[in-house]
Amino acid sequence: MSEGAGIPALEPCRLQALAEELGDSRPALRFLSTYLSMLPGRILRISIGLCQGDREASMDAILSLKISSAMVGALETEDQCRAIEMMIREDHLDVAVQALPELRRSTDRCFAAGPQLLGTAQRSLCRPPRPPRAPRQV
Repeated sequence: MSEGAGIPALEPCRLQALAEELGDSRPALRFLSTYLSMLPGRILRISIGLCQGDREASMDAILSLKISSAMVGALETEDQCRAIEMMIREDHLDVAVQALPELRRSTDRCFAAGPQLLGTAQRSLCRPPRPPRAPRQV
């Protein structure tokens, strides 16, 4: 798994929790695939909004990325979105623009690790359930 600053690009426990909540791993895997494919466009929307000084568009785009990142376990990206969200709320768009390169590096790591992440997630989420173990008799 690709890592930056010691944080995995994706924390598999979050995706596992999503699969369990949905009762099926297939929608969770599709969500991860969609998340990864949408990263470049989401970063572009955030960049355009911030560079044009459009608080509403910037907030909409950063919240969308933050929430979806949390759902797939992209913790570093989620944290960076949370920080940029606070900058937008405090009307510090100029500072938020300066935070974009690090957000972009984080999403680039997720995007680059995408095929491996999907393969790993598919193997771990699509395993047949283990039969319950018989209780030990003493």
